[in-house]
Amino acid sequence: MPEIPFRYDPSHTALVVIDVQNDFCSPTGSLAALGFDTGAAQEMVPRLRRLVEAARRAGMPVFFVQTLHDESTDSPQWLGRVGDGPGTERTGLTCRTGSWGSEFFEILPEPGEQVVVKNRFSAFVGTNLDMLLRTRGIQSLLFTGVTTETCVESSLRDGLFREYYVSLVEDCAASYSPAFHAASVSIIAKNFGTVIGSGQLLHFWQDEHAAAVH
Repeated sequence: MPEIPFRYDPSHTALVVIDVQNDFCSPTGSLAALGFDTGAAQEMVPRLRRLVEAARRAGMPVFFVQTLHDESTDSPQWLGRVGDGPGTERTGLTCRTGSWGSEFFEILPEPGEQVVVKNRFSAFVGTNLDMLLRTRGIQSLLFTGVTTETCVESSLRDGLFREYYVSLVEDCAASYSPAFHAASVSIIAKNFGTVIGSGQLLHFWQDEHAAAVH
C-alpha cells in the first residue's frame, strides 16, 4: 500500500467545500439568470460528492462553507468593489439570507459536520474557521468548490497565511470561465500550494480505509 503524503493524510487534514450553493451552481440560480455559465459547476459536483463521501469514510472532517449576504453585511465598499466610488454599488442578488439561492446545491452536510458562514470571498474573513480547524488539530487543508479563482483561491491563500499546508483539488473546483480556472490552478501551483486530482486522493483514502477495516 503506498504511503499517504503528509498533505493528504486524513489524520490531520480537512476537506473544505466552498460555496456549493444554488445561486452559484444551479441552472436556475441567480448567476445563471445573469448569463453566467454554471455548467462546469454542475459537472464538477458529482466528482466532489464522491470525494466528500470518501473523506467521510476515511475519517477526514469535512467543513462546508456557505456564503450569506443581507443588509447587515452589504457595505458600500463591498457592493461597489468594481465600481468607481459611492453611487456605483450594484444590487446584491446572490445568496441572500434565508433564500433558496443560499441553500446548498446537491451536496449536504451530515449531522455534526461544521457549516461556516462567510460574508466575503475568503472563508477565513470574519469567521471562526481557523479556531474550528485548530481545535481539531488540523494542519493541512484541501480546497474545493466555486469559484476557483475567487472564493476558493481567496480561502486557500488565507489558509496558507495562517500557516496551514494548502492544496487545491483541481477537478473538484469550478469556474464560470475555463481560462480563469486554468489561470488560478497555475498561480496556486506556482506560489501557494499543491494541486491534485480527486482520483489520486480516492486512491490514497480507499487504501487507507481498506487497511483500517482488515
